[in-house]
Amino acid sequence: MGRVRVLPDHGQLLISTDLHGNREDFERLRARFFELRERAEDPASVHWALLGDLVHGPSPAARKHDPLRFGYADDSPALVEALIELRAEYPDNVHLILGNHDFGHIGGPHPRKFYDDEVEALEQRMPASAVERLRGLFSRALLAVATPCGLLLCHGSPDEQLTSLDELDGMDPSDRREAFERRAMLWTLLTSYGQGGETTATMLRQISRPGLELRVVVHGHDVDLDGWYVEYGNQACPVLFGAPPAKRRYLVVDLGARYERAEDLREGFEVLHLYPELV
Repeated sequence: MGRVRVLPDHGQLLISTDLHGNREDFERLRARFFELRERAEDPASVHWALLGDLVHGPSPAARKHDPLRFGYADDSPALVEALIELRAEYPDNVHLILGNHDFGHIGGPHPRKFYDDEVEALEQRMPASAVERLRGLFSRALLAVATPCGLLLCHGSPDEQLTSLDELDGMDPSDRREAFERRAMLWTLLTSYGQGGETTATMLRQISRPGLELRVVVHGHDVDLDGWYVEYGNQACPVLFGAPPAKRRYLVVDLGARYERAEDLREGFEVLHLYPELV
């Protein structure tokens, strides 16, 4: 089973980052995916890439401390079931990328955020059958999505240790021995908030090939109060989790276009507010 998906050179791509158990954000994005399909001449040309960290929402203490950003109930189990159902219906169009929080459920390090052990805290809330379905979903997750329009989608922003998409495609992060042997590359892919511009440019040159010239990394993992930032012309991060609702952003890109720089992703065109009524 491959870990890299190369999308076609036509259609539309919805890109969303960390949800961390936010059911309302997920349902808004799902409605947007269906809306894009309804408007498309060919609904099969519409894709949705979720860039990881589907699970592990705020604790009651966090909701009380920062209700604007974290004032929602953690519906991680419901999001897992909803995404399993959606992928069963649209297996060629809905693409889940593995995040570091998701990785903890299939053998990766257990993250700390709202709880000392996020994996344990979530799995203890779920029946055994639901835990197995969760692990099945994450064990099949992608590590990257690449597009002929110039974008590489990952959870984090990888460095030059990533030298080949074929190498990444053959990885099994749930294989503990393989994950240990390639932990440095895997860890930068899952946990880096950004790289220096030349580092990212080098990495993109290494993994590009004819017909798939990659220019910009679109990643999640980070928190930003403004909900959107670009760095060095070759990295972009639309933020959902950790941004106030009025600032939360997602992307809709044209797979038939070219994005040579991060700044080609324009506010109000490709870069969109999840809650425009609050802006």
